[in-house]
Amino acid sequence: MGKSTQHNPAAEQEFSKMEQLLTQTADEAASCLKTLKSNLSEYDKRHGLLFLNTAKSYMRKDIRAAKDKAAELKHVADQINKSETPSEWEITAARSKIHEVSDVLINLKKTARAYDRKNHLENTSGSDLKAEERHSNPDFDRSESEGSWFSEDTSSGRSGSGVSGKGDTVEAVVRSTVRHNFSGFSALKHQVSEAEDSLSPSFTDRVINTMNIMSDSLKGAANFEPEGKEKKSMSV
Repeated sequence: MGKSTQHNPAAEQEFSKMEQLLTQTADEAASCLKTLKSNLSEYDKRHGLLFLNTAKSYMRKDIRAAKDKAAELKHVADQINKSETPSEWEITAARSKIHEVSDVLINLKKTARAYDRKNHLENTSGSDLKAEERHSNPDFDRSESEGSWFSEDTSSGRSGSGVSGKGDTVEAVVRSTVRHNFSGFSALKHQVSEAEDSLSPSFTDRVINTMNIMSDSLKGAANFEPEGKEKKSMSV
């Protein structure tokens, strides 16, 4: 599983945090997708789409793919848990799965947009404006992806079903649902970087140095305290 380190308490702690965040992100994505299915059902009922050409059936394959891919984050977490020592392999695996899950979630937006175009709903969703901006700006899709797609700001209001949005379209439902129910990969990406840094010898040296400084400080305080107390008792 790649080049591993010897016993490294600091790295083990950082990898444990990464394991927890991988599991949390997977669970949050699964919950978000469940909410999306419910919101699409509401959309279909609102538009009288009970059997034919429903948004939920059109999106079903992509939602299933996203759910399966998100579950793979837990597989990486499980490998970290079973690994005897932290290694570069887990870092590579975590980053790979984050990219893959991000891609399938972003693909939901594209599939929803295709449904709207098929049913001539794109004008009300603002997709025409997006198409014009995409034509004039080659980097539009890249800049629009994670930053605006996932709600990276956990302090903002994320409660609610996420049904509301600009225009009554499937793309609006998908966008709003994901942004209200999935906080993105920011925290997980940060922790992966922290775990990677913990494998470097310089990181270990810094931790040991900090612990030694704290230990020396505590010893100094312990040696000084009785002397202070003794002087105080003599002055009374």
